[in-house]
Amino acid sequence: MRNRRIRAVSRLLAGSGQVDGRTGAVKAGAAVAALVPVLALTAACGGGDKKAPAPQDVRASGAVSTAKLTQALLTDGDVDHVQVLPAGSKTQLLGGEQQAVPGSCEPIADQWSSRPKHPRQVYVGAMLTDTADKDKNAKTISLTVVATYKKGEAKQAVDELAAALRTCTSYRTTRNGVTTTFRVKAVPQPSPAGDQQLAYTIADPSKGDAGRALVTVVRVGDTTAAYESVRADHKLATLRAAIPAKQAEKLRKAAEKD
Repeated sequence: MRNRRIRAVSRLLAGSGQVDGRTGAVKAGAAVAALVPVLALTAACGGGDKKAPAPQDVRASGAVSTAKLTQALLTDGDVDHVQVLPAGSKTQLLGGEQQAVPGSCEPIADQWSSRPKHPRQVYVGAMLTDTADKDKNAKTISLTVVATYKKGEAKQAVDELAAALRTCTSYRTTRNGVTTTFRVKAVPQPSPAGDQQLAYTIADPSKGDAGRALVTVVRVGDTTAAYESVRADHKLATLRAAIPAKQAEKLRKAAEKD
């Protein structure tokens, strides 16, 4: 698995292939709608907008270094039955800036934007395939992004997300002249894997069950781990607790001073 990467064509071009139902592997030209959650697809470059701004690259004082954050990302051996495909490019993880209407929903749209209100100092990510469930149809695929922020900003970002989830049930964004409306619903969470943990479902009703994903955001100090999860059969996904728990553990270690 060490030499495998999320292919750019699989990350950015919807409807171009399929996931192997037996192994969960991404076939060449995989159907992104079946394996990458809807919000990330909408936030991505998708429509060929060449004027979209490049991701922010802040590198502020006190950030967890790119090397340490990369080492903190989950690998195949960290959680049983989880396969990890590291992203080969940041463009596979986050999309350009998007404006949510109403504005009170902006913290939700910011979760997968490369130009959020609270900029990430460093971020890396991967695609996780969880095959722990004996039901092959329950295979869960998650796009994950781990990030570090200026001191205190990770908490601000998660606090604002929590506030948005209390009032935001839907919002719309327009990219390349196409307006999409998303439905949002907060999901109660157990004891957090980190200092804070939030989850919600997000759906594009025009895509039916295939346009629905579970988003989970965990804060660990000045870092976050965000997951967008879908099931192979398009039923509502769950994120197995062992995954954010292990990621939180690795993020705490990454933040320790050498």
